[in-house]
Amino acid sequence: MQGMSKHTTLEQGLGAQEGEKMNLQIKGSCQCGSINYVLNDHPILTYACHCSDCQKRTGSAFSLGMIISPSTLALEGKLTSWERVSDTGNINTRYSCERCGNIIYGVGSLTPEIFKLQPGTLNDTSEVLPEVHLWTKRAQKWVSLDSDTPKYEEQPEDSAGIITAALQYRESLRNSSVPKARS
Repeated sequence: MQGMSKHTTLEQGLGAQEGEKMNLQIKGSCQCGSINYVLNDHPILTYACHCSDCQKRTGSAFSLGMIISPSTLALEGKLTSWERVSDTGNINTRYSCERCGNIIYGVGSLTPEIFKLQPGTLNDTSEVLPEVHLWTKRAQKWVSLDSDTPKYEEQPEDSAGIITAALQYRESLRNSSVPKARS
């Protein structure tokens, strides 16, 4: 995410989750199984990006990404990489399985302190939910966006605002999912 400073990301994103940390072991892999990984903490946030570049890169209507701290990812297997330059000049490097080509994560030159993990590579994707939508002005007309999820027409310059919006949305989901009494 462009323009995100090291302090904003780690202090606001990771610091805001201090009370939530636990010994997680979220597992994932590539399609062929040559790459296996464990994510040892919650993501900072999960986003859906509807920009034209993400649509072309994924061959789909949008991409999903989980912003994580590199220290939370333990990975085994051989990766290959490729780069693309964004409209703003940020060099985005994608790391893929050498064998099957499945993208595992990406790193931007402006934000090397965070990884953008591809949540579709998780072994269990049932809990994956975008907490923000980016570049909604490029969203396909048939894509229906939840009215409560924070949305940005483009890439906001205020990355701290994205993190704050995602964390507030996450908290609202927790508060609304109070277990119902059995009758």
